[in-house]
Amino acid sequence: MRLLLLTSVLAVSLAGCGSTPNNPSVNLETPKLAADYAQCVFPKWQKLRPETTMTEGKGHYKLLISGKLSQDDILEVFKGNPNTRVFLYQRAPLASAFGQSALEKAARECL
Repeated sequence: MRLLLLTSVLAVSLAGCGSTPNNPSVNLETPKLAADYAQCVFPKWQKLRPETTMTEGKGHYKLLISGKLSQDDILEVFKGNPNTRVFLYQRAPLASAFGQSALEKAARECL
């Protein structure tokens, strides 16, 4: 009985990992510089979710909200030519089924 229960729990856990989308939920473009756009979105996301972190690379910014169940929300900002490219990954189930999330609205406000 324990083995069946353990196997079931493991299968459900792995099914959640396998269903995580690899494609962005939303693709955006802005004429703003990548740094300016990231600095606009970051405080808005922090207001919504204080655990938001931002990392910076060469021409790349990544805002991350780590979920308690490994369901992360990620905003990637890439310096482009001529426009900055923005990719929003919302991992929460049904994230966009009921319209824009507050995180997506914040990302769109800074365009």
